[in-house]
Amino acid sequence: MNIYNSLAENVFLPFGDILLGTSVSDKLPFLKKSQWWSYQKLEEFQNEKLRELIKHAYNNVPYYHNLFKSLNLIPEDIRSIGDLNKLPIITKEEIRKNISDFIAVNVPQKDLIRRTTSGSSGHPFEYIIDKNVLSIFRSMTLRTWEVAGYNLGDKIATVSGSSLLPKKMTFLQKVSFKVNRNLPLSSFNMNSEKVQSYCNQLLDFNPKFLRGYPSSIFILANYVVENNIKLNLSAVMTTAETLLPTQREIIMDAFNCDVFDLCGCNDGGECLFECKEHVGYHIGCERSIHEFINENGENSSNKEIGNIILTDLWNYSMPLIRYDAGDMAVYTDEKCSCGRELPLVKSIMGRSIEQIILPDGNTLPGLTFTDIFEKEGVFEYVLDYQIVQEKINKFHINMVITDKYNAQISNKIQRFFEEHMGIPLDINFNFVDQISRTNANKRKLIISKVNL
Repeated sequence: MNIYNSLAENVFLPFGDILLGTSVSDKLPFLKKSQWWSYQKLEEFQNEKLRELIKHAYNNVPYYHNLFKSLNLIPEDIRSIGDLNKLPIITKEEIRKNISDFIAVNVPQKDLIRRTTSGSSGHPFEYIIDKNVLSIFRSMTLRTWEVAGYNLGDKIATVSGSSLLPKKMTFLQKVSFKVNRNLPLSSFNMNSEKVQSYCNQLLDFNPKFLRGYPSSIFILANYVVENNIKLNLSAVMTTAETLLPTQREIIMDAFNCDVFDLCGCNDGGECLFECKEHVGYHIGCERSIHEFINENGENSSNKEIGNIILTDLWNYSMPLIRYDAGDMAVYTDEKCSCGRELPLVKSIMGRSIEQIILPDGNTLPGLTFTDIFEKEGVFEYVLDYQIVQEKINKFHINMVITDKYNAQISNKIQRFFEEHMGIPLDINFNFVDQISRTNANKRKLIISKVNL
């Protein structure tokens, strides 16, 4: 740690809290310690925070007060995580219909901060947070970076769209990026000319860390490999999209460093992150309770896929209790050898909307169908792709291909899809220059237009 790191931690961070009315400098030291707590102590912390949240929601949030009354419940009925199943799971649609009823009446309007998701599902979702939530979110983010070796003040470059980089930065945001030595690089329209410019900027800036969307960093990594560019990085941190195995390998090869994948959302407080052991994703359970619910509405068993249901323990302005944010993961009761007893998920299965519908009406995670593109004999011919299920038996597969692509590759993909679907398929292979992105410039890997 150098002088700038010390200034960043002991001067810039506390001063930023004073300027912005946040409390990151208080919460970050707490999170550095709590990641090494025993599982029992972590669970006790969650239960205590949950009881406080439930009492607040009952007394100050119309939706929850009415919900408790309708279920003949009182706050004392929810004492621990195991009691949460007495309450229903809430969805974005339910919140949209009653958004004013979810806002706490005892929080001044001036303290409410309105945010929207990037709209990965096609429908941006508006929610309310406050500066306490901003503080724990920022603190959680910094902790996950530190797991990858980052220290406050280290140079870092961010390659992403609007979910990580504001399209129009305020003066304070520009100052923050400068002070934090964070080089912003927009992922929009990353053609060869722009990628070359980014490489030149990175060589001049000489960051220790690179952070951003996997698909955007992957484009950069391919250019680095093809042009034999040497960038000395300590680690790459990916987030906001699904990181695929081939992307990880090429990024590691390009930058000669480890890759740490992170997953999170501020609407609900999801936080999942890899440590150096890479045995799965640790759950940032100090921020939010993460339940994993299978398709039968029951708690997922070990290594079973489940929807992630969130209870944000810090958002008192708009409490979200048992909130389905739309992500899926495989929970595991394994322990990590890193020493952290933060629970683990074995793998992240993407968004719940990214499901392929089978002929019998059941579903499979869309990521199951990406396996063929990760296999030897296919991945070297396909640079990027997107799977669109138009009907049960009809798919469009949009692909950016290399000059070596041939009809045999299409046949392999066709056979793989038919094996998993169990029926003959009409697959239309579309060869495109680039895969379309969302408004936040994220890649939607799986799209199913089939309604059950």
